[in-house]
Parts: sequence; structure tokens; C-alpha cells
Amino acid sequence: MALSHCSFLLSRVDSGLQLQLQRWNRVIKRQLNEGNPEQAILAYVEMLRVGFHADSFTFPILLKAASNLSSCCIGFTLHGQAVKTGFCGHCFVGAALLDMYSGFGAIDHATKVFEELAVRDVVVWNSMLAAYASCGQMDNAIKLFANMPQHDLVSFNIMISGYAKIGRKASARSIFDRTHAKDVVSWNSMILACTNVGDMRDARNLFDVMPEKNIVTWNTMISGCLHAQLYAEAVDLFEEMKAGNREADYLTVTLVLSACAHLGWLGKGTEMHVYAQDHGLASSLHVATSLIDMYAKCGSIEKSLLVFYKSPMKDVYCWNAMISGLALHSHGYASLKLLDEMRESGVRPDEITFIGVLTACSHGSLVKEGCWLFNCMEKEFGIPPKIEHYGCMVDLLGRAGFLDPAFQLVKAMPFEPGESILGALLSACVIHQDLETGEKVINLITTSKAHHVSDGELIMFANLYASCGRWKEADKWRHRMNESGIKKPAGGSTIEVNGIFHRFLAGDISIDQDL
Repeated sequence: MALSHCSFLLSRVDSGLQLQLQRWNRVIKRQLNEGNPEQAILAYVEMLRVGFHADSFTFPILLKAASNLSSCCIGFTLHGQAVKTGFCGHCFVGAALLDMYSGFGAIDHATKVFEELAVRDVVVWNSMLAAYASCGQMDNAIKLFANMPQHDLVSFNIMISGYAKIGRKASARSIFDRTHAKDVVSWNSMILACTNVGDMRDARNLFDVMPEKNIVTWNTMISGCLHAQLYAEAVDLFEEMKAGNREADYLTVTLVLSACAHLGWLGKGTEMHVYAQDHGLASSLHVATSLIDMYAKCGSIEKSLLVFYKSPMKDVYCWNAMISGLALHSHGYASLKLLDEMRESGVRPDEITFIGVLTACSHGSLVKEGCWLFNCMEKEFGIPPKIEHYGCMVDLLGRAGFLDPAFQLVKAMPFEPGESILGALLSACVIHQDLETGEKVINLITTSKAHHVSDGELIMFANLYASCGRWKEADKWRHRMNESGIKKPAGGSTIEVNGIFHRFLAGDISIDQDL
């Protein structure tokens, strides 16, 4: 009787401990779900302190928290604890370890975990498959796929998505056609495979016949149009989406605003601003940044500034968009003032910030200020200048007529000067009629490219000599252009009439009389 009573008491104790462990698991999971992975780890540390240990439910949550924190150190520690407590071989824990190491890009560690698992269900196989796909190792993924004892829809979708990301459309299509019970993820991944290689015709065909569309479908198509430089078509897709009573999200709005910026379509961009406000999306930092960029590129720097200063929160991308917008409008001093405001607000400038302010100095002929910023980038901000920053400096010095210092900077830079940098310097030589420096640039171009010169460079060579009245040399380069079959592309312009864009080329006589 006493023994049975002891057993009853022990079972009550075990039951109580199990309930408390479940409570700890709920606390940790809630912190993770609320976007506080660090607090989730701290809750686990407190749990250990009071005498409780993780189980097969705790470890997957903790491993996801470590992945969200991008902390290899915490991840390795948790892995070690899972091994010590005997939970490492559990399928849930094993799958979580695979996902974590995949997130770290540590594919070798993921492979080792997978090989050591004695029991592998389809979730574990899919986690390993996703690890290979996320790292672009699709040859390993297809081998694993072939060896899987069973596939589910997730397995097929991982393969389609993996091939889509690396631009292997035909391979993605092969898996897609083998997928019997396709869901919206299958269709979206196949559309992505098409858009990633610029095949918008096939993407549209899939889009038109798919049985169900979600917001990801629409965003994938609109993004594909942007990458294919089909900006008007991207806007048309949004209008089609609205006509079908589909609700856009912040990504849709940012994509369409980008299309408006490329088109210079202020009217449609303003409509998108109103749409974002009406649907509660204007407060998104992504949308605010896109609005700043759109208004600046469409010529309304005042509205760009209004959006910027009305935005309650500003991250580095928001500041960069405004600085670049001011640079585009040649407001050099305003860009520099904004840089000071940015630093005072506690936001640290990055590489893009300096491209913006150096461009502003270039457009505003602020040579002294630009040189100071370039020299203090690494000293004060720990940002070593990249080739884009050198390009800004060459443009700054060239525009201001300091052509020899610009040439010396090109020779001293730790990068091979690209066509854009040499082209900018050569263009400055043409404008300032500096034949001496221009010939040095020509020599640098022809030497570095083993006499393989681009069409644009040949035109610039001829223009340099012509600007200096050296017609014989100019004719020589023009003759070489003719021999190479080079024709200067016709200039063109685009206008928008009643929501339709019309493109005109110089010399084109087929003008629509209805305009």
C-alpha cells in the first residue's frame, strides 16, 4: 500500500514537472513568434537556471531562434546540448538542425547531421533537400531527390524553387510537369523560373492558366516585368490586379512605384501614393523609401522631401534615397546637410550613402567637400572606397576641369578601371578640350583592352579630336567605326498620353497621327 502511494506521488510530481516544462516551452515559443529571438534564448537560460532541461519540443524552437540571430556560436552550443541530452536523433530536432545549418550556409554540417540521423521521415529528407537548394547545390539536391523513399508536394516545390533561383528553367519545368497535385506554390515557383531568365511570355502563359493566384503570384509577375524593363506592363498588371479586387501589399506598392520612377510617370506615382495611404501601407518604411525615390526621379523633389520628413521612422535606406534624390537635382549643399542630420539621428552611413553625397558634390561642383568626404570615408567611418566611389571622384574632378588629377586617381586606384570610369574621364576631356589628358586615356583604354575597343569608346575618340580641331585624327577614328560597321544609335524619347506610352526615334517618320 505504501509503495503504491509513493508511485502515485511520484507520478504527480512528474506530471507537475511536465506541465512546468510545457509552460517554459510556451514562453520561449511566444518570444520567438513575437520577433524576439534573443529573449527566447534568455528565457531558455533562465529555464536551465531553475533546474529544467530542454526536450524535443524546446530544441526546434531554440534552434530557429539561433538561426534568426545568425549566431553560429549559440547554434553549436544548442547542438552540443541536444547531443548530451539524447534528443539529437529525434526527427523534429534533426530537421531543425538541418534548417539552422542551412540558414548559416554551413552545408557540410547539415550533411553530417543528416547522415547521422538513424530515423528520417519525409520532413527530414525535405529539410536536407531545402538545405542543398538554398545553397544552389542543385546537383546534390537532384541526387538526394532521386534517393528519397517517398516524395510529397513540398519535395517537388523545393526542387522547382531551387532550379528557379539558379536560372535553370528547363530543369524546373521538368520537375513541375512531374508534379501531379500542384498547389499555388508550385505555380509561383515555375513562374519565378521563367521571370528569372527573362521569359515573360512563358510566365504570362502560366499566370493565365493557373487555377488560383495569391499575392506572391502577382508580385512575382510584376517583379519579373521590372527586371525585364517592361515598366508599363508592370503598371498594367497592377491595374489588372485592382480590377480583380485583389488586395496589394507593401511589396506590390514598392514594385509599382519603382516602375513609375523608371517611366517618369508622376501622375501614376501620385495615384500609388494615394492608394498606399487608403490601404494603410504608406507607413511602411519600404513604401516611404520608394515614394521618396519615385518623386525625386519624376522631378518633384519637394514632394520627395515632404514624404521624407513626414515619415516617423527612417532607416539607412530611407536616408540614402533622400540624399540620392537631392543629388539627382544638383542640390549638393542640401545633400551634405542631410548627411549631418543622418549622423545626428544615430543612423550610420553606409557605402550607398557616400555614393549619394559624392554624386551630389559632383553635380554641384563641390570639389573641396567631395575630396574631404572621399578621404575620410575609411578613416572616420570604416568604409573602404569601392570602384563606384572612385568613379564618383573621377566624375567630380572631370566635371570641374581637374583632368590630370582625375587621370592620376584612375592610375592610382586599386581596381582595374571599368568602361564607365574611363568613359566619364574621356567625356570630360572632350568637354574641356583637353587633348593631352584625353590621349593618355585613349592609350590606357587601348592598352588595357588589348586594342579591343567598344563602339561608344570609338565614338568618344573621334569626338575628342573633333572638339580640338584635329580633323584628320577624328576622320581616322570615324573611318575605323565605318569599317567595323558601327552605327551611332538613334536618339529617342517617350511620352505618355492617356496612360499609353509612345516611343519616338530620331528620323522615324511613322508617327501616330492620332496623338
